[in-house]
Formats: sequence, C-alpha cells, structure tokens
Amino acid sequence: MRIEQNNGAIEIPQDVRDITSTDPFLNSLHCEGSVIPINGGVAHRVYQISAGTNRYYLKIRGDRFASIPSITCDPHDIDHEHTALQRLGAAVPSIVPHVHSFDTERHYLILSDVIGDGQKMEDVLSRDTVPEGLFRQYGATLRTVHDATKDIHDPIRPGGDEEYYQRVLGHRFGSRNHPALQALMVELSSMPRQLILADFAPKNIGVPAKNELLTVFDLETAHQGNTVFDYGYACAHVLLHTMHDPNLLAQSIQEFNNGYGDHTFNSDLVKKIAHGILLYRLNGIIPYATILTREQKGALEKHILQQLDKPREDSLWNFSQSLFS
Repeated sequence: MRIEQNNGAIEIPQDVRDITSTDPFLNSLHCEGSVIPINGGVAHRVYQISAGTNRYYLKIRGDRFASIPSITCDPHDIDHEHTALQRLGAAVPSIVPHVHSFDTERHYLILSDVIGDGQKMEDVLSRDTVPEGLFRQYGATLRTVHDATKDIHDPIRPGGDEEYYQRVLGHRFGSRNHPALQALMVELSSMPRQLILADFAPKNIGVPAKNELLTVFDLETAHQGNTVFDYGYACAHVLLHTMHDPNLLAQSIQEFNNGYGDHTFNSDLVKKIAHGILLYRLNGIIPYATILTREQKGALEKHILQQLDKPREDSLWNFSQSLFS
C-alpha cells in the first residue's frame, strides 16, 4: 500500500511505514491509503488505515505501554490477543474484529473496523443524555458472549491462563490489601471458569449505527476466568457512568440486568466485585475518564470502603441520591 502524503499531516513512524509497505494483506488492496494515529490506546500504538471506502486498524505492541511508558510489558503479549480474536471470532463473529493480518515477529495486528458509522461507547456516555436501551445492549452483548463461550475451556496462553488469571485478580483487587477483597480473590479462584473478556469496559466497546448488539475491539485481557467477574465488572461501569443521577443509575442497572437475562450469580458476590472494580477505577494506575469531580470520587471511595468493612443495606443508589440530589 502506498501512503498518501499530506502537507502538515502528522509524521508516521518508520516502523508503521514499513508495515504498510510490506504487509501482505495491505498490499493485496492495490490502492492508495492514509494512516492516522488513534488516541486512547493504553498498551498498544493504534493507527487507523483508510483504503478506498474501507477502514482497518493497526495495533502494534512494544516493550512498554504506549500511553504509560513507565509500565514494561512483553511485545509477544499480542500473540495472546491474536489467539483470543481467533477463538472469539469463531464464537461471536459479529461482535469482535476480523484479523486481516498478524505478524508475531513485528508484534502487530491488522483488524477490521467493528464500529463503522457508530461511536465508541465511552464517547456516547460522555454526553448529557444516555441513549435509551444502551445498557440493555451492554448486558445482552455480554450474555451473548458468555453463552457462546460456555464450552470453550482451552487456555489462551500456551502455558495456561492460571498465572495471568491471578495477575488480573491481583491488579483489580489486590492493591488495596483489603481483607474483603483478598477473600473475594480466594472465592473467585475456586469457582468454575470459561473464556471471558475480562475488560468489558465502555472504552473497549463500539456502538454500531445499526446493530442490536455492541462490539468489542480490545481483547488482550481475554482468558479462562469467571463469568461472574465479567458481570460484576460491567455492573461497576454502569454505576460509574450513572452515579451522578440516582434515577438514571437505578434505571440503567435494571436495563443491564434485563439485557443479560436470567442468571444464578450470587448478588453479594456481584456487589463485592463491583465495589472492588469501582475502587480500581477511582484510584488505579491506568486513568479512567469519568464526570465525577475529585471530591465526589473521594466520597464514593470512602463509601465503598465502609461497605467493604461493614456491609449494610445502604445502597449505592442511596449514596448517589445523597451526594447528587
């Protein structure tokens, strides 16, 4: 593929130019293209490639997180995302990107565009109003993935997913050294596992213009884990994005539950997971955008820690009402 040159355009790194000029898939397109960097990638450098009327996404993994260079990583971790894309692509092809090209030596993937004329869910949620039915779609999409992967028990990583599974739990819940969260990690470790997404957050989700289900475009965290973790994780993000409006919070959680459908998850366990994930998002090493002020985040964090220390019937809805009404 030959890259168009635009005066004043952002300079494209040489390794990206090398990929666009040598990648077999891109060369098969036989047309001029343009490449622009995409903001928002944490671990990867991400570029949008436009070729004719089509768009593709190039993800490149380095030895450090793209947005947080102080965090080191293994470039070969992109191999695991490739495996996850293959597994989930076979199970839910309309929800995840198609892999057009993969190079394990140069640590890159070229993926299809699963948003099209739609938008990222985090951008939709940054507006003043939440579209009706969005959180129902959120729940329905997660349920579709869980149903499709219920019989997929092969690990994503060649040596097994146990080490990565424990790392995920430690990263999400362990940094606080809170007894309730430590006990939660032990409880989850004893429960059945299947292929899960593990980062079903609005920043990784597309809202296509015409689709009943959402799409997921970042699968680097997929592994053999607990479906209740995915469920509680998603609940936490519903709460986080609606905490400013008590009525919207209650409505959105109900929509999400209706979208997901019947389940046998223990409600107390789900609540602990959601509390732990909220703490992780409020004060984690990887920034997460919310409309909450610093003072509101502090008040929410204090409330959650009190709930973990001594669980009460005082719900997050009541807390939201007292803080924002």
